[in-house]
Amino acid sequence: MEVENDVDVSPAESAMNLERHTKEFIPVSPSLDHQQPVHCDAWAQILSPLVKNGGLANIPQTTLRQNLQPVVSALERLDAELLLDLQPAESGPRVREGRCCKPIYNKVEPTIAMGDGPDAPSCVRYLHISEVPDQYSIGIFVFAPYARIPLHDHPDMCVLSRVLYGDLQRLSLDLVREEDTPMSIDDSTEPNRNNSWLGGWLNSVDSLKRKLPEGSKHALRKDHIDHLRAPAVTVLYPYEGNLHEFVAGPDGAAVLDVLLPPYDNTQNRDCTFYEIHDMPSTWPKPAGKEPCFIVPTGQPESFHCISGRYKDIGEADDYDF
Repeated sequence: MEVENDVDVSPAESAMNLERHTKEFIPVSPSLDHQQPVHCDAWAQILSPLVKNGGLANIPQTTLRQNLQPVVSALERLDAELLLDLQPAESGPRVREGRCCKPIYNKVEPTIAMGDGPDAPSCVRYLHISEVPDQYSIGIFVFAPYARIPLHDHPDMCVLSRVLYGDLQRLSLDLVREEDTPMSIDDSTEPNRNNSWLGGWLNSVDSLKRKLPEGSKHALRKDHIDHLRAPAVTVLYPYEGNLHEFVAGPDGAAVLDVLLPPYDNTQNRDCTFYEIHDMPSTWPKPAGKEPCFIVPTGQPESFHCISGRYKDIGEADDYDF
């Protein structure tokens, strides 16, 4: 992804910038001002291990979840109507229980003419807010009705998402650690392959693996589709929920994302699109999840994510996956 970057600063300064930026661009509801704000040291606990240890994937998920909780709380307190200057409406996309608004997709500049309906080419607008390279980025994705972001990954990243208005369907997959997948079986298993049912199963796995394109991975797909509605907050991790696909409802949606760290193809954090290939029926199945292979596809021609500006948020530079 191509985005305009801020100047390099130290982790402590970055945390301060993020807190100050959050206060400026993510107003909280006045009725919730008594709640604990996000402090600089909370951001530093997230950013410092990233800088020192070479990646969030090396940090236990329980530690990540604990350190991210102040950020989750801040996003839950966010006042979407104030942030986007949303206009109330009797019907339309939901902001919260009993509160609807007028969508803003057609107000993002420059305007882009796209077809309507579930079968139309999908264009999602991106409103850039802030970025510090290798540490975080903040931005808002604005979905037209039925707009879709195809299945994609977030390598070695955590992403916190807050639905500002509207609703979306989300397909979510866990990325399986290499050491936990039978795709990593070594040659030490070879002598047993012809002597048991396990040997035949391993042979079938190897045969399937050889047919897959380079970059294919083992993943676990939930056995259901999540339905997210404003003001939901979700978090994905380097493995749990790391791949997802969104489809907006008939009124569209807007989602604020905090990426820790941002995409960067020079750091092996490029955004890759995938399609799902089902596993053989004999593959072990964890409760509530379906094992599958994910196969890289390149960006679908029918999908575009284009930057824009809405009021005081965003930039005019091109931004495309």
